[in-house]
Amino acid sequence: MRKFTKTMAAVLSLTMTLTMVTPVFAEGETNITPAQTTEVVTPTPTPAQPPKNGLFVNEGKTYCYKNGKLVKNKYGYKVKKKYYRIDKKGVATLVSTDKCGGDLKKAFKWSSTKIKYWGSVGKPKKGQNQVEYYATYGFKNGKGDCYVMAATFCMMAKVKGYKNVKMVKGTVPQANGKNGAHGWCEIKIGKTVYAYDPNFAYTYRNNPNVNSGYKFKYGAKGTYKYNEKRTKISF
Repeated sequence: MRKFTKTMAAVLSLTMTLTMVTPVFAEGETNITPAQTTEVVTPTPTPAQPPKNGLFVNEGKTYCYKNGKLVKNKYGYKVKKKYYRIDKKGVATLVSTDKCGGDLKKAFKWSSTKIKYWGSVGKPKKGQNQVEYYATYGFKNGKGDCYVMAATFCMMAKVKGYKNVKMVKGTVPQANGKNGAHGWCEIKIGKTVYAYDPNFAYTYRNNPNVNSGYKFKYGAKGTYKYNEKRTKISF
């Protein structure tokens, strides 16, 4: 047997050392340090700001601003030829009050024929606009009393573009000689105030000998004798 010399021992020792410290790679792999990755951060978009004037949608709800302030508690509020109901928190809802295609006489006919008389309407809450309450009831339910008929017509008149529109609450003489509560509408055109009474037209719709209830002056023949003590309600 060949003697194990010091030289061979040194070579063997060197071979073992190299084998222990050199990593083994699979076929096709190379000893490359992985590149460092950089995390990309997407900036948070700046929330949209409401306009000084106009509508603003936030989280699915519509709001309306005028002169930089939130509009609240309005009915029949006009924005770009459309009308909105705005609650006390400022949430605006589009309302459909134009049942007449923009024709005032058709609006009167709608309020005096499509609203079926119903006496159990109830009363608006404290602080609530009466025109808003009665008109909403009428458009929603298709029935109501003289106040409802008057209020729905008032709203449609406003949609038509009439500015000086008021719902009127007063009294008229009844057949028993007593005064009874009644509601109708007034529109001032130029310097003249005209009365419109959809409930009168509804009550006397089959009587050709009375006034139509549409656009007449107080004291006109064939109408109620409207007592002078009246409450005019703006909206």
